[in-house]
Amino acid sequence: MRKLYLFLMLMWGLPVMAANPAIDFMNNLAQEVIEDGIQGAKTNEERENFIREKFTTVLDLKSIGQFVLGSYWKKANPEQKQAFLDAFTELQTKTWSDRFGMYSGQEVVFSGTRNAPGKNQLYVDSSIPGNPPIEIIWRIRPKNDGYVIIDIVIENVSMASSYRSEYTAFLQQHQGDLKSLIDELNNKAKNFKYSQNK
Repeated sequence: MRKLYLFLMLMWGLPVMAANPAIDFMNNLAQEVIEDGIQGAKTNEERENFIREKFTTVLDLKSIGQFVLGSYWKKANPEQKQAFLDAFTELQTKTWSDRFGMYSGQEVVFSGTRNAPGKNQLYVDSSIPGNPPIEIIWRIRPKNDGYVIIDIVIENVSMASSYRSEYTAFLQQHQGDLKSLIDELNNKAKNFKYSQNK
Protein backbone atom coordinates (compact mmCIF):
# COMPACT_ATOMS: atom_id res chain seq x y z
CA MET A 1 0.00 0.00 0.00
CA ARG A 2 2.83 2.43 0.87
CA LYS A 3 4.57 1.73 -2.44
CA LEU A 4 1.33 2.34 -4.29
CA TYR A 5 0.82 5.64 -2.41
CA LEU A 6 4.30 6.87 -3.31
CA PHE A 7 3.85 5.77 -6.91
CA LEU A 8 0.58 7.68 -7.23
CA MET A 9 2.15 10.82 -5.76
CA LEU A 10 4.96 10.67 -8.31
CA MET A 11 2.53 9.98 -11.15
CA TRP A 12 0.46 13.03 -10.29
CA GLY A 13 3.56 15.20 -9.96
CA LEU A 14 3.07 15.85 -6.23
CA PRO A 15 6.15 16.21 -3.99
CA VAL A 16 6.82 13.28 -1.67
CA MET A 17 8.35 15.59 0.91
CA ALA A 18 6.73 18.79 2.10
CA ALA A 19 8.43 22.04 1.22
CA ASN A 20 10.51 23.69 3.94
CA PRO A 21 8.98 27.13 4.60
CA ALA A 22 12.11 28.39 6.37
CA ILE A 23 14.32 27.57 3.38
CA ASP A 24 11.71 29.02 1.02
CA PHE A 25 11.77 32.24 3.04
CA MET A 26 15.56 32.50 2.94
CA ASN A 27 15.72 31.60 -0.77
CA ASN A 28 13.15 34.25 -1.64
CA LEU A 29 14.94 36.81 0.51
CA ALA A 30 18.32 36.06 -1.09
CA GLN A 31 16.81 36.32 -4.56
CA GLU A 32 15.12 39.62 -3.75
CA VAL A 33 18.30 41.11 -2.30
CA ILE A 34 20.35 40.04 -5.33
CA GLU A 35 17.85 41.21 -7.96
CA ASP A 36 16.56 44.40 -6.34
CA GLY A 37 19.17 45.44 -3.81
CA ILE A 38 22.37 44.52 -5.64
CA GLN A 39 21.81 44.18 -9.36
CA GLY A 40 18.92 46.65 -9.44
CA ALA A 41 20.64 49.44 -7.49
CA LYS A 42 22.56 51.87 -9.70
CA THR A 43 24.15 53.88 -6.87
CA ASN A 44 25.33 53.33 -3.30
CA GLU A 45 22.41 55.45 -2.12
CA GLU A 46 19.84 53.31 -3.94
CA ARG A 47 21.31 50.11 -2.53
CA GLU A 48 21.53 51.67 0.92
CA ASN A 49 17.86 52.68 0.84
CA PHE A 50 16.86 49.17 -0.18
CA ILE A 51 18.93 47.55 2.58
CA ARG A 52 17.60 49.97 5.21
CA GLU A 53 14.00 49.18 4.33
CA LYS A 54 14.71 45.43 4.18
CA PHE A 55 16.46 45.44 7.57
CA THR A 56 13.38 46.85 9.29
CA THR A 57 11.26 43.95 8.00
CA VAL A 58 13.53 40.89 8.03
CA LEU A 59 15.64 41.58 11.12
CA ASP A 60 14.28 41.35 14.66
CA LEU A 61 16.05 44.56 15.58
CA LYS A 62 14.64 44.80 19.09
CA SER A 63 15.77 41.28 20.02
CA ILE A 64 19.18 41.87 18.46
CA GLY A 65 19.58 45.19 20.28
CA GLN A 66 18.52 43.62 23.56
CA PHE A 67 21.07 40.85 23.14
CA VAL A 68 24.04 42.95 22.04
CA LEU A 69 23.57 45.46 24.89
CA GLY A 70 23.04 42.74 27.51
CA SER A 71 22.51 44.17 30.99
CA TYR A 72 22.87 47.72 29.64
CA TRP A 73 19.59 47.28 27.75
CA LYS A 74 17.71 46.80 31.02
CA LYS A 75 19.18 50.01 32.44
CA ALA A 76 18.31 52.09 29.39
CA ASN A 77 15.12 54.14 29.14
CA PRO A 78 12.84 53.82 26.07
CA GLU A 79 14.37 56.85 24.34
CA GLN A 80 17.90 55.47 24.77
CA LYS A 81 16.84 52.07 23.47
CA GLN A 82 15.31 53.58 20.35
CA ALA A 83 18.31 55.86 19.80
CA PHE A 84 20.62 52.86 20.02
CA LEU A 85 18.51 50.79 17.61
CA ASP A 86 18.43 53.70 15.13
CA ALA A 87 22.21 54.18 15.30
CA PHE A 88 22.92 50.44 15.14
CA THR A 89 20.59 49.98 12.16
CA GLU A 90 22.09 52.89 10.25
CA LEU A 91 25.65 51.65 10.67
CA GLN A 92 24.66 48.10 9.73
CA THR A 93 22.81 49.43 6.69
CA LYS A 94 25.95 51.12 5.39
CA THR A 95 28.20 48.18 6.30
CA TRP A 96 26.05 45.60 4.52
CA SER A 97 25.35 47.90 1.61
CA ASP A 98 29.09 48.17 1.09
CA ARG A 99 29.53 44.39 1.31
CA PHE A 100 26.72 43.79 -1.16
CA GLY A 101 28.33 46.33 -3.47
CA MET A 102 31.29 43.95 -3.83
CA TYR A 103 29.00 41.07 -4.83
CA SER A 104 30.31 39.27 -7.91
CA GLY A 105 27.67 36.65 -8.63
CA GLN A 106 28.23 34.13 -5.84
CA GLU A 107 25.31 31.82 -5.13
CA VAL A 108 24.02 31.14 -1.62
CA VAL A 109 23.02 27.48 -1.30
CA PHE A 110 20.56 26.67 1.49
CA SER A 111 20.91 23.08 2.62
CA GLY A 112 18.65 22.47 5.63
CA THR A 113 17.25 23.55 8.96
CA ARG A 114 17.60 22.43 12.58
CA ASN A 115 16.31 23.52 15.94
CA ALA A 116 18.11 26.36 17.71
CA PRO A 117 18.01 27.26 21.42
CA GLY A 118 15.08 29.50 22.18
CA LYS A 119 11.35 29.25 21.62
CA ASN A 120 10.49 28.29 18.01
CA GLN A 121 13.95 29.28 16.78
CA LEU A 122 15.66 27.60 13.85
CA TYR A 123 19.10 27.48 12.27
CA VAL A 124 19.09 27.61 8.47
CA ASP A 125 22.33 26.18 7.09
CA SER A 126 23.80 27.63 3.92
CA SER A 127 27.07 28.06 2.11
CA ILE A 128 28.69 30.06 -0.67
CA PRO A 129 30.57 27.66 -2.97
CA GLY A 130 34.30 28.20 -3.21
CA ASN A 131 37.61 26.67 -2.28
CA PRO A 132 36.93 26.37 0.56
CA PRO A 133 33.21 27.18 0.71
CA ILE A 134 32.01 29.83 3.17
CA GLU A 135 29.60 28.40 5.74
CA ILE A 136 26.77 30.72 6.83
CA ILE A 137 24.11 29.90 9.43
CA TRP A 138 21.01 32.05 9.77
CA ARG A 139 19.18 32.04 13.10
CA ILE A 140 15.51 32.82 12.57
CA ARG A 141 12.17 32.68 14.34
CA PRO A 142 8.56 32.83 13.11
CA LYS A 143 6.78 36.18 12.91
CA ASN A 144 3.35 36.76 11.43
CA ASP A 145 3.24 34.78 8.17
CA GLY A 146 7.00 34.53 7.77
CA TYR A 147 10.24 34.71 9.72
CA VAL A 148 12.69 37.26 11.08
CA ILE A 149 16.47 36.92 11.38
CA ILE A 150 17.98 37.27 14.84
CA ASP A 151 21.61 36.34 14.11
CA ILE A 152 24.01 35.40 11.33
CA VAL A 153 26.89 33.00 12.02
CA ILE A 154 29.69 33.19 9.44
CA GLU A 155 32.43 30.58 9.70
CA ASN A 156 31.39 29.80 13.30
CA VAL A 157 31.47 33.46 14.34
CA SER A 158 28.17 34.87 15.61
CA MET A 159 27.69 38.47 14.54
CA ALA A 160 25.39 39.21 17.48
CA SER A 161 27.92 37.78 19.95
CA SER A 162 30.74 39.74 18.30
CA TYR A 163 28.84 43.01 18.64
CA ARG A 164 27.94 42.19 22.22
CA SER A 165 31.61 41.72 23.10
CA GLU A 166 32.61 44.90 21.26
CA TYR A 167 29.88 47.07 22.79
CA THR A 168 30.31 45.67 26.29
CA ALA A 169 34.03 46.48 26.16
CA PHE A 170 33.27 50.01 24.91
CA LEU A 171 30.68 50.65 27.63
CA GLN A 172 33.00 49.35 30.32
CA GLN A 173 35.63 51.82 29.15
CA HIS A 174 33.08 54.66 29.23
CA GLN A 175 31.53 54.00 32.65
CA GLY A 176 28.43 52.43 31.11
CA ASP A 177 27.47 55.64 29.30
CA LEU A 178 25.11 54.46 26.56
CA LYS A 179 25.06 57.90 24.95
CA SER A 180 28.78 57.56 24.25
CA LEU A 181 28.15 54.31 22.38
CA ILE A 182 25.24 55.81 20.45
CA ASP A 183 27.39 58.80 19.47
CA GLU A 184 30.19 56.44 18.41
CA LEU A 185 27.87 54.46 16.13
CA ASN A 186 26.35 57.60 14.65
CA ASN A 187 29.80 59.04 13.95
CA LYS A 188 30.91 55.82 12.24
CA ALA A 189 27.79 55.86 10.08
CA LYS A 190 28.19 59.56 9.25
CA ASN A 191 31.84 59.14 8.23
CA PHE A 192 31.42 55.75 6.54
CA LYS A 193 33.53 55.28 3.42
CA TYR A 194 32.37 52.90 0.70
CA SER A 195 34.89 50.51 -0.81
CA GLN A 196 33.53 51.41 -4.24
CA ASN A 197 32.02 54.79 -4.95
CA LYS A 198 29.24 54.99 -7.49
